[in-house]
Amino acid sequence: MYNEALVTIESEFQLSGTLTIPEEKQDHYPAVLIISGSGKGDRDGNLKNLKMNLYKDLAEYLTSNGYMTLRYDKRGTYKSGGNFNEAGLSDLIDDAVEGVRFLKRHPNADPDRILILGHSEGALIGPAVHDREPVDGLILLAGAAGPSADLIPRQSEMAYSEMYEAAGLKGWIFRTFKVADRARKQNTQIFKKVSDSEKPVMRIKGIKVNAKWIRETLDYNVIDYLKRVECPVLAITGAKDVQVPPDHARLTADTVQGNSEWHIIPDMNHMLKDYEGEHTMLGLLKEYKSIADSPLSPKLTAIIGDWLAKQRSVQPG
Repeated sequence: MYNEALVTIESEFQLSGTLTIPEEKQDHYPAVLIISGSGKGDRDGNLKNLKMNLYKDLAEYLTSNGYMTLRYDKRGTYKSGGNFNEAGLSDLIDDAVEGVRFLKRHPNADPDRILILGHSEGALIGPAVHDREPVDGLILLAGAAGPSADLIPRQSEMAYSEMYEAAGLKGWIFRTFKVADRARKQNTQIFKKVSDSEKPVMRIKGIKVNAKWIRETLDYNVIDYLKRVECPVLAITGAKDVQVPPDHARLTADTVQGNSEWHIIPDMNHMLKDYEGEHTMLGLLKEYKSIADSPLSPKLTAIIGDWLAKQRSVQPG
């Protein structure tokens, strides 16, 4: 059991968040800021048509281990102020920095025991947040360890390759109408138009595009920040993650300067849940919907719990 409160984080815009506090009474608790992945998911880790409760489940697990947690809606989404379509990666970093500062100022939090848990995009920006507002440890889940300009094309090329190799009528349609070639050409045109512009938002073929986020993401290299990290780091990926190369957990641990630990969990996918079926880029939505009600990977929570126990046994300073 735990206590839960709705809070407001003061950043450029007011961000609406949820704070969890362990039921067991003590003066100060170690605390974790949860930074979510990309897109318009809410603070609990749910999308409009996909209820995963990813971050809510993580918060509950962390709180059961004696940690306060803070998770929040991104600017311009749900109950937070601002315009999501104008938010660049730098803005998301600014907001997460304010989340860390919120915890450091909170009367129930131990300012010397603040951690960041980042998932996917949250794992990418976590080291940059730490660079601005140092924390006592980083938990990086399903995070890449390389230039984002390499990761995004990799994901697209995997999807194009699946189109070329698809069997049956679907494959015939993909090949006959050159769907992959057209998609690749369209993406190249979009990236060029965005790169040549300084507008935060663009309308391309009738679709509103967050140009600032795309530009800043393509320019971002998490390695620049990882190599300056001196706090303890836990990096975890899933062997069934098709969005991030699983071996980037090892690369992350090898790059940081402080004590580090890395794990690749068999059968865990990008959403931190176990899935034993076939994993493809084109089938991700179907896969994620099929496991929406599944719990977090038990191996994931066990590893996080063991690592947290090690950190709590070490005196800060």
